This record gives sequence, structure tokens and C-alpha cells, in this order.
Amino acid sequence: MFVIGIKRILKNIRVAWAIGEKDIRIYYAKSASVMFGILFPFSMFLSFVIGRNIPINEAIPVLVAQTLFFASSSIGPVTIPLEKRIRTFDRFLSAPVSLTTVLLGKTIAGFIYGAGVSILPIIVGILFFQSIVTDVIALLAGIVLSALCFAAMGIMFASIPGQNPGQVMMPLNFVRIPLLFISGVFIPVKDLPVWGQLLSIFSPLTHSIELTRGGLGGENFFGALFNMAVLTFYLAVFLFVGIRFHIINQKKE
Repeated sequence: MFVIGIKRILKNIRVAWAIGEKDIRIYYAKSASVMFGILFPFSMFLSFVIGRNIPINEAIPVLVAQTLFFASSSIGPVTIPLEKRIRTFDRFLSAPVSLTTVLLGKTIAGFIYGAGVSILPIIVGILFFQSIVTDVIALLAGIVLSALCFAAMGIMFASIPGQNPGQVMMPLNFVRIPLLFISGVFIPVKDLPVWGQLLSIFSPLTHSIELTRGGLGGENFFGALFNMAVLTFYLAVFLFVGIRFHIINQKKE
């Protein structure tokens, strides 16, 4: 029984990886997707930096976290409604492939896309703005956990019924945009009032910024282990809720 269980798990992992690889090839590797993953957070970064006396090397961690946040969580909510419309999503389930495996595959694709795009601002910071990697573990943990967490967040919102990406992106942005204001993007967490610091704890973006900032030589207000624990918690919650909602909606359909 144990051997059979292990083989089944390994098979599901291979299937999930194949689905993720397919999504990367069809959706994520397109020039429009790559440009969106880079230009959208970069434009927000410029609006945040220009006119303010903030050293660029200190702002690079914010750009990395924003890139992870928007890139990892954006494609899944677009691809799932589209695949439901053209019945590709249903074909997966008749393969037979479990719904959980399909969603894990799409989470893997979002993770790879977000993590890959986030490396660019790190390279730019190191080459041109004297950014220094002082804590490799914190930086890697920030990239990996953030990309997984935000990819799972996007998949969770993709459980909203509908075959139009706009039906998913609107409520997703309704959550994502406010998070920018409580996560240390515009004002570092250490400079927020006490109530702001307490509120920032509940934003996964806060802990993404804190880990990348700590990895690139900045101050980590909450501590790396706490940031990792919170992102891991949100990853588990997003995966659990997303899978449950998708299963419920699939039964209704």
C-alpha cells in the first residue's frame, strides 16, 4: 500500500509538472505576458520612487516583491476562465486527472513565471545600483515562498464562477491594490504607526518585501523566520481554499 501510494504521488507530481510546463509554453512564454510581468510593477515602482528622496538600491527589494506579487498571481486567473470557455479545463479532468493535480500544475507555472521575472530587477540592482546580496537564504526563501503564495492566491481567485477573465481580475485587483498601502511599499513597516504595523502583519506582500529587503542588505522588521512562517501559512490557506472552491464549483457545473 505504501509503495502504491508513493507511486501515485509521483505520478501526480509528473502530471502537475507537465500541466505547468504546458501553461508556461502556451501562456507565460508569450512576449505580452513577459512584458506585463516586467512593465506593470516597474511602472508602479517608478511612480513610487520619482520625486521622493529614496536611494534606488533601497527601493529594489520593493520592486522585486511587487514583481513577484503581480506576475505570479496574474496569469492563472486569466488562463483558467479561458480554458473553461474552450473546454480545455474539462478535458484535463476526463484524462483522468484530478482537479487538485490540475490546480497544482497551474500553481507551479505561476511560481516559475513569477520567480523567473523577479530575477531581472535583482540583476539590475546588483549591476547598476550597488545592491548586495547579504542573506542568500532570506532572498531565496522570499522569492520561492512569495511566488508560490501569490500563484496560489491567483488560482484561488480563479475559482470564481465564470468564463470571462474580467470576472476574476476585478475582484482580484480589488484585493491586490489595497494590499500595496499596508505592506510597506510606500512607507517602510518600521515607520508605520503601531496600528499600521499590526495591520501589515496580515498582508502576505509585507512578508515578501521584508524577506527580499533582508536578503538585499536591508532591515527585516519582523524577522526572517516569522516572514517565512506567515508566507507558508498563506500558501497553505490559498491552496486549500482554492482547491475546495474549485471542487464545489465543478460539482455545480
